[in-house]
Amino acid sequence: MVVAWLAYTRVTEGGEVRRRNANLLAGVACLLSSTAAAQADQALERTFSAPARSVKLTVSNDVFYDTNIARGSDAAAQLRGLQNEDVRVTPTASLDMTLPRGRALLAVRGSIGYDAYARNDRLNRERLSFGAGAKLPLAFCAVAPDVAFARRQIDLIDLSIVPGVADASAENVQMLKEVSAAVVCGPEIGIRPGAHVRYTTTRNSAPLRRGQDVEELRYGSELNYAHPLVGILAIFVQRRDFTYDNRQRLVVSLPPTFSVTNAGLRVDRRLGARLQLVGSLSYADLMSPLNVPGARNFDGLNWNVSATLRVGGRTLLAAGSDRAITISPGFSSDSVRQTNHFGSLSYALTPLVRVGVAVSRAERDFRLVAAPVGLAITRDRLDAATVRIDYAKRQVNVSLRGAYQRRDSHNDLFDFKGAQATLSVSYMFKR
Repeated sequence: MVVAWLAYTRVTEGGEVRRRNANLLAGVACLLSSTAAAQADQALERTFSAPARSVKLTVSNDVFYDTNIARGSDAAAQLRGLQNEDVRVTPTASLDMTLPRGRALLAVRGSIGYDAYARNDRLNRERLSFGAGAKLPLAFCAVAPDVAFARRQIDLIDLSIVPGVADASAENVQMLKEVSAAVVCGPEIGIRPGAHVRYTTTRNSAPLRRGQDVEELRYGSELNYAHPLVGILAIFVQRRDFTYDNRQRLVVSLPPTFSVTNAGLRVDRRLGARLQLVGSLSYADLMSPLNVPGARNFDGLNWNVSATLRVGGRTLLAAGSDRAITISPGFSSDSVRQTNHFGSLSYALTPLVRVGVAVSRAERDFRLVAAPVGLAITRDRLDAATVRIDYAKRQVNVSLRGAYQRRDSHNDLFDFKGAQATLSVSYMFKR
C-alpha cells in the first residue's frame, strides 16, 4: 500500500498495511518467507523519513528447483495429477517508481512475469501485480488513495484436494482487486486523527472454488501522537466485513458473511537507532450469523510486531511475530486464524557479498463451513529454514538460496518435507 510508504503521514490500519501489500503482490501464499521479508523491510524504514524520488526498472530471471511441488504426500501428488519434483523458470520485469512533489507524492509498483515448469506444464501461468497510489495534501490533511491488482496461480499449500478431480486439485488462478483510501489530519508533529476504508475482491478461476470468492470491506479510524523523539503512538479501531457472494446459503435468511472487529494500540519507533521496532496489539471479536457445531472460537488477542538490530557495521538481526484473522482462497472455510514467527541474521562478508540465514513458523487454524469442497483440514503448521548468499555490484544482483520446509497437519495427505533451491539473476535500471 502506498500509505505504508508515506511514513511521515502514516495511517497503518493497526500495523497491517505493509504486510498486506507484500502478501497481495505475492499472491497471498502462506509461505512465511515473503511475510518475514516484508516485516523486516518495514522495521528497517524510518518513521519520519520523506521518500526520495526514485525510478527503478528491473529485469530478472529465477530458476527454482523444488522436491515437493504438490505440497503434500506422494498420494497428494497423484490426486493432483502432478510430479512432485520439478524445475520452474520465472522471467520477470518490474517497475518501482516514487515521485514526490512538494507535499504530494505519486507511487507506482508493478511486475509482469511467467511461471514455466519443466514437468508440470499444467501449472504454467502468468504472474501479474500492480499497485498505484498517491499522497494528496488537502488543507491541513493528507489523503492517500490507492489501487492494486494481482493475478497468479495459487500456491498449492493453499489449495485443498478434491478426490477424482485432478484439475480442480491443482489448477486455480487467483485474482485480487483492491481500492482504498486513507486520510490523516493535523500537524506532522503532535496529535493527529485518521481514518481509512478499503474494498477488496478475491476471485478463483476453478469452478469448484467459486464458493471461496470473497468480498472484503474494511474501515476504521485511529488517533495518534507523533514526535521525532518518541515515534508514533496510536489507538485504533477497525472492522472487516467478509461476504462469500457465490456460496450456497444453508439458511435463506442468513447471508454467508462474517465480520471481525479489532481495537488496540500501535507503536512505531523506527528512529534510525540500532534497534528499530514497529508493532501493534489488539483484541479481535469475530461475529458470524451462523455457527457450525464445533466451529473454532477466534476471539482474542491479535498482534503484529517486528524489530531489527544492527550489530557493528556488518550484522543485521531481525525478528517478528504476528497473528491475524484472515481468509483461505483454496480451503472451504469462513475464516482462518494465522500465526507467524520468524527470525533472521544477515552478515556482509564484503561490500559486495552478503550471506544470511532465516527460520520461520506459520500456524493456521481453519473455521470450516458445514459442507466443505474437497478434503478439509482444521489446522496445519509450516516450518521453514533458509540460507542465502547475495552478490550485488552496481545494477547487477545474483542470489543463491536454499530452503527446507516441513508441514504438519491433522491429515497426513497434506503433510510433507521438501527442499528448494533458487538461483536469481537481476539487472536494475535506476534514475
